[in-house]
Amino acid sequence: MARLPRGKTKHHPSHSEAMKAKWADPDYRAKMAARDSRRKELRKTDPGRFTRTGIPNGMRKDEAQRLWAVADAQADKIIQTMKADGLLPETAAATSTVAAQSSIPVPDTEAGMAEVVLREAFKLALGPIGKRAKLQALDVILKYTRLKPMSVLKLATGAAECALDEMSAP
Repeated sequence: MARLPRGKTKHHPSHSEAMKAKWADPDYRAKMAARDSRRKELRKTDPGRFTRTGIPNGMRKDEAQRLWAVADAQADKIIQTMKADGLLPETAAATSTVAAQSSIPVPDTEAGMAEVVLREAFKLALGPIGKRAKLQALDVILKYTRLKPMSVLKLATGAAECALDEMSAP
């Protein structure tokens, strides 16, 4: 379920006074300081627990993670199928030192980089994400996998004047 729009909340004066009284109590203040320090330590040890990155509004974290895992497996399957069909070259798993700092491995070769980008684009296109990001991922996939129209290829290989003459001829 989507989050409700946030408006101005109406604070009752008695609630405000009660909170001021609580915070004036040294025991309550110590208890809250301990809570905050525990939360800070948890954030350091498990930062993924405190973020909603990759989780669409209206979806719970475990449900989104399940869908991302399915999208990840489907993307791997598509890449393997493309390799088997000869659309992608078989690449070695050589990665650069940047890969140690990232969750996505960064290959050393251009073919390997294209494969990683294509795999992530398939994962985005199949995962639980907004329509705009899905369309952008599909655009990347189509640009890499589809041939350009013949008129564009002719223009790229021949002289621009010849292509213009062809277009203007009846």
